[in-house]
Amino acid sequence: MPSRGAKAAIAAGRTRRGSAGKNVKIDWFINEVSGKVAMTMQQRVKLATDMVRNKVVRNIGIAVTKTTGPRGGRVVTGRSKPGEFPKSDTVHLKKTIFGHMRTFRGGAEGFIGTPLDYGLILETRMNRSFLKRTMEEERPRVMKILLGPIR
Repeated sequence: MPSRGAKAAIAAGRTRRGSAGKNVKIDWFINEVSGKVAMTMQQRVKLATDMVRNKVVRNIGIAVTKTTGPRGGRVVTGRSKPGEFPKSDTVHLKKTIFGHMRTFRGGAEGFIGTPLDYGLILETRMNRSFLKRTMEEERPRVMKILLGPIR
């Protein structure tokens, strides 16, 4: 059986250990860090989407060649060939290229396209791909933007 002094020391030790957790401050900052990482990824997706959209517009911005015909009218020559980016007769396709980003829980997605049926026909049926081809050409830069270090 412990002596009276030993009992007091044990009780004092238990009191110290019991109150030790009360003076400890725990900072939980995972929500703040997660918020910054998510915001950074949203900004990266927006940057990559805008970059690819602008490159698509540049790629299809080359105009067809127009010459004067034998009767004085305009004759269009120099149209795009299969496998080339489509050349523009008008700027309508170029003006309708959009880049849109949407966020959702845990991530973000970027979309690039055109609402014109003509764009779909060029892309899929006429072998004048401009959206998929540009994305493939820009893939290394997009990956660098998305996977680079977070600062």
